[in-house]
Amino acid sequence: MVGKILAERYELIEKIAEGGMARVYRGRDLVLKRTIAVKVLKDQMTGDLAFIRRFEREAQAAAALSHPHIVNIYDVGEQDGIHFMVMEYVEGNNLKEYIRQKGRLPVFEAVQITRQIAEALDQAHGAGMVHRDIKPQNILFSRSGKVKVTDFGIAIAGDGVTVTVGDEIIGSVQYISPEQARGEIACKQSDLYSLGIILYEMVTGKVPFSGENPVAVAMKHIQEQIVPPRQVQSDIPESLEQIILKAVQKDMADRYGSAGEVLEDLFYAEEKGVPRVAPARNANHSSYNDFDEDDEILRPVDNSRPSGGNSFLARRWRTMLKILLFLVFVGGLFGGGFYMVNNYLTPPEVAVPEVRDMSQSDAARILREEGLVPGSDVTYTYSDEVAVGNVVKTDPPEGRMVRENREIDLFISQGPEYVVIPDLNDRTEMEAEIILQDLELTMSVVSEHNEDVEKGKIFRQVPGESFPASRGEEVVVYVSQGRGPFKLADLVGYSEQGAVDYLEGNDLKPRIRYQFAVGASGHVVEQRPEPGEEVLPGQSVDLVVGE
Repeated sequence: MVGKILAERYELIEKIAEGGMARVYRGRDLVLKRTIAVKVLKDQMTGDLAFIRRFEREAQAAAALSHPHIVNIYDVGEQDGIHFMVMEYVEGNNLKEYIRQKGRLPVFEAVQITRQIAEALDQAHGAGMVHRDIKPQNILFSRSGKVKVTDFGIAIAGDGVTVTVGDEIIGSVQYISPEQARGEIACKQSDLYSLGIILYEMVTGKVPFSGENPVAVAMKHIQEQIVPPRQVQSDIPESLEQIILKAVQKDMADRYGSAGEVLEDLFYAEEKGVPRVAPARNANHSSYNDFDEDDEILRPVDNSRPSGGNSFLARRWRTMLKILLFLVFVGGLFGGGFYMVNNYLTPPEVAVPEVRDMSQSDAARILREEGLVPGSDVTYTYSDEVAVGNVVKTDPPEGRMVRENREIDLFISQGPEYVVIPDLNDRTEMEAEIILQDLELTMSVVSEHNEDVEKGKIFRQVPGESFPASRGEEVVVYVSQGRGPFKLADLVGYSEQGAVDYLEGNDLKPRIRYQFAVGASGHVVEQRPEPGEEVLPGQSVDLVVGE
């Protein structure tokens, strides 16, 4: 796909991201001479009309939004079966990467980021759009540091028409609202819950809920209360803690009613004194001492000859001062020598630099520049976030103080860990969900009539059996609703038993009433519904049989 030109103007340069249904490429608009991002629907999805409709609605929904903190949509199209969307290219980290680099953000910076996200949500909610997947990975930073919210692709319009397939839970489980975890429809308060979780992570350095699997984390969102952020980091202002706690209430009615209300309280928190810099370092851990300019360092010595009886004391004082200066000089020599020897025998310490997401060669160069040695043994590991061939992590980890010339082991990405999608046909929806959950795949359900497959059983899946998928990818299953509507035969004149056999053979329920009829004893003389009317399996049919 790299190198392909779509619509005779959008050149695909390199793949930069991949999701459950689409891949994202950095591209070039050959007409406007600008860098763009192009989202392309995956090949295995293009044969499914439901996915195509979802993709088109994603583009239409997102293109309707125009705001400095929302990624712009420029164009949408299709060429040779390739469905694509052209978007604003944002060059910079996402918020998840930024939090990972810094560990924890200063309170003032976290508030400024939250305000920009809230402004974007205020605009979207005002246009009737709910994001449904607010998470740090969907918060990008432009070169100037401006926040850009992206991926309104699983948004839901205010008229209730969903832009997703099925009723599955969408979004990263660590930031999902309780109602989404229960499988209910999301609303703007769901976005505000996720925003509260993000703010919690920014100021504490950790997400409030974790677990062995996504289901366990989702259940905590439903059942458990978060640990108040000030119990995790005591320097968080109380006013900011109250904002977080209100945003993440389990009951939607107890949360903020709008993103505008969040903005008002953020402004209030700043007025109450949100610090504009990182918390001051504890003086007991300071590596230096400060002196005021007015502090007296040395007092001038009066070298004039003392008079009278003080001459003996003055001479004795000068002798002691000379001895003291000599001892200081000798001590300095020994101290300097000890320092030089110690420095020679014990190399100075340096911090392991940040090389995540760099190529192996670039990482090795940075390590050497810092006086460290790239390890001779390289470990290859799976990663959904880091491109193939780039550094996932180091050992010792970044930021750790180590001696110069220490070997630093590199862990290199070999891309996502793929799983093979199993055959789900003839299984029930619950069986398929358990199987896919064990493989860390998500599932959506489409119900359709199929007279050849037992009701409640799966008869089709996308992607199909044996398709390699990355963890977290979505599988669509089609579940049979049994036979669809069909026209009822004309049963008048049938024997009672013949009519009953016909109805039961077509999964219909006969209800019989007897009535005197000349020459029609034991035969059907009347039926409801009428012949030719459409009926559904399981429906009752009234028969009048002659006596």
